[in-house]
Amino acid sequence: MDSSPASAGKRRAGTQMEPTYADFGTEPPRLGNVTITGVHRSSAQDDHLALHSGGSVELEFDVPDPAIVREACVTLVALTSMLFGGPGYAPLTVRLNGRSLADRLRIPNGGGLPQRLVFAVPAEELVAGRNTVRIESGNDARSMLWLYRVTIDPMNAHDQAGLALVRQAVAEPVLRYASDVGEVTIFVDRGEQAILDQVAWADASGAEYAMMFEQQQAAFYGWSRRPGERPWEFRGRLIERGSVARNAQRFTTEEGWGGGWHRSGDLRVAVGVPGHPITRLNWRDLRGNNGTVAFGDGGFLGIYQRVGEGPIGYRGRPA
Repeated sequence: MDSSPASAGKRRAGTQMEPTYADFGTEPPRLGNVTITGVHRSSAQDDHLALHSGGSVELEFDVPDPAIVREACVTLVALTSMLFGGPGYAPLTVRLNGRSLADRLRIPNGGGLPQRLVFAVPAEELVAGRNTVRIESGNDARSMLWLYRVTIDPMNAHDQAGLALVRQAVAEPVLRYASDVGEVTIFVDRGEQAILDQVAWADASGAEYAMMFEQQQAAFYGWSRRPGERPWEFRGRLIERGSVARNAQRFTTEEGWGGGWHRSGDLRVAVGVPGHPITRLNWRDLRGNNGTVAFGDGGFLGIYQRVGEGPIGYRGRPA
């Protein structure tokens, strides 16, 4: 019986690629239809993979039928780290099945922000079965190449890899972070399958916290202030994603507009340091929806605003 990659590709003719990605925003990386087959002079750092001078990472992915893919879109999110406060230098080379997609590319913006780099791959340069992407930093690099994400999408399935990553994040919305005030939990769910972007709260001790998420929610950065003290930097590193918040509060809610109150979906909340109940909460998601509520007598009263709409009343009672 012929079990070669070529015969496997023929048996799977007419099958589209699965969502294909390597997301280095977590440790270990989140992978879809990808195997990391080689890492050289590179290491996981915060929310990215850092490639030193001469460093590389090699990925394998599966293409059942190149004719169905027609043309692949290879996308990297990467930057060149700054060099003593000035523009960095880490020329990028990308090879797919040995062919160069980028040869010593100077990534723009000098290290200020991650850049989205997109390359087209015709179907004839793909093979049925295993394909290889190799990403390299030049041997003469003077700073580091930071690689955040690699996605590979077939033609007519725009950003299916990115959408798969979003669905994965939505399925695991309970975030636990290690911080200098101890373990911090962040979970706010209105049933809208939205990813949080910013959160701020105050707790019963009078302490205040405000934070924004860094790349892929792998970390947060913000400020905190205890009563009578100066504010100080507040940082956290992701230690766990989960689908269940065991200590979440659940509220039945109503939204107020047009002079009346109307039943809305439940709100589930688990925010802050365990053992310190919150008295106030503000949040915004990546779509731009945002809310602010104050807790008291077991329930809450506040305001909610969907992106593109005006603010409405928002209130809830324990479910």
